[in-house]
Amino acid sequence: MSYNAAAGSSGGAIALRNAAQKSLAFSSALSQTVPRVQSLHRDVLRAVPWTKRAYGVSLSEQKMRSLLSDVFRDKKEVNEITTINRLIALGRMELEETLMLWKGESHIKGYFESLVLKEEAKAKEERSFLDKFLDK
Repeated sequence: MSYNAAAGSSGGAIALRNAAQKSLAFSSALSQTVPRVQSLHRDVLRAVPWTKRAYGVSLSEQKMRSLLSDVFRDKKEVNEITTINRLIALGRMELEETLMLWKGESHIKGYFESLVLKEEAKAKEERSFLDKFLDK
């Protein structure tokens, strides 16, 4: 009986580490959240090649990693511990759902399409500011 990794859920190290990290209690201090956020970020980036293959995402792995890192950078200014704990838990759940193939192809492709559109809108907004500045 042959085993096709793309046909089933990810049983690799990322899925196991995600399950272990998901079971950790919430952080009580801001300094405890930093390693948990970094761990989640690394796990998400490590899952990109598998996600690309499993869901047939047309973007390059580099572009997918860039977009996902931007999502983490957007949340960098969050300072409230309860919000950070909630975001970590939601991130772990999203990663688990992706790795276990509980999400549909349309969910993943739609998510990346929305990230690309958001990035394009941000670039357009920056250009329009520069254009306004140069007009004066």
